[in-house]
Amino acid sequence: MLDALKLLATIELPHAGDCALLGVDHEGCVYVEELYGEDDWLAQHIVSLSAGVLESADEQCGTVPPPAPLPALRASPSKMKVFDHLNFSGARWRGRMADERVEDMLRHLSIAEKIALVDYLDWEIDPLRLLGIAESIVLSCCPYSDGEYLVCRRIRVAYRLPAAQSDDHGLDRDYDYDSVEVHLLHRLPADTLELPDLSECLTEFDLCRPLDCMRLDGKFYLADGGEGAIKSALHVFEIATSGDEAQHEIATAKALDSD
Repeated sequence: MLDALKLLATIELPHAGDCALLGVDHEGCVYVEELYGEDDWLAQHIVSLSAGVLESADEQCGTVPPPAPLPALRASPSKMKVFDHLNFSGARWRGRMADERVEDMLRHLSIAEKIALVDYLDWEIDPLRLLGIAESIVLSCCPYSDGEYLVCRRIRVAYRLPAAQSDDHGLDRDYDYDSVEVHLLHRLPADTLELPDLSECLTEFDLCRPLDCMRLDGKFYLADGGEGAIKSALHVFEIATSGDEAQHEIATAKALDSD
């Protein structure tokens, strides 16, 4: 549960690709970057919480020059390596279970976790066809409360197909398992050594692909990537903090800046 977060604003961005936070300026405006299209065209936006997108510099599929260098910003996301030890990648995206001993390469899921994930994704599949987590990467993190972080995490879940299929490109003939990618936003203790139960990582917020985050002055900034018809977005939350938690935020920020 992320009950300390209160949504202040959601600003939709022009494209539906990946997005990242560049930082916050001294006036409180947020600088956001998008990569979109098959060729990863670049767009950068200056966003106001009250007025939305104020300015944009967009390559527009290569028809205009790339954005100019950024101005000096008050704060930018920290490139922390706190949870690198939790990252792993096992089974391929798809293949044959028997040939690859897939189940030996996965982080297994309990039946309760499988049911919770299928419900979370509103996915019409028998939960028992889920094999386990084939990949987990912490993309970004920032302090949340005393001793805890918020993390943007991407996982890949392998699942058994009802019947063998053939790859469109003929690379994996008669593969009988495939994967689905899921993006998560959840808490992690700073000293965690193992990933939590998946059911504890399924947020109640309506997010598409949380990719990048930062915290500043009691606010939590989240870059949420788009997909298909869903545009990327910037979400800004207020974090309810006690005095001790506020001091922890300041101390943590100073420690990260000195790394």
